Amino acid sequence: MNNLNTTIDKVAMSEFDMHYHQLGDNEKQWCHDEMVNNPKWLKKDWEKPLWSMADKWKAGLPIYKTYK
Repeated sequence: MNNLNTTIDKVAMSEFDMHYHQLGDNEKQWCHDEMVNNPKWLKKDWEKPLWSMADKWKAGLPIYKTYK
C-alpha cells in the first residue's frame, strides 16, 4: 500500500511530478535528504510559525509554559 498523503510524497510530487513509490533509489534518497534538511518540509501545514527556545529567550519571553 502506498500512502500518497505523506510529506515525503509531497516532496516527490513537488520535485519530480511523480509519487514517491514510483521513484528510483537515488531519487528516493534525494527526497529523504530534502525533507529532513529543508525547513519548508518540516513545518506542518496547519502550524503557525514556531519560535525556538533561543528566540524566545532573546525576546524576553517565557521559555516554559507557566500554569496558574
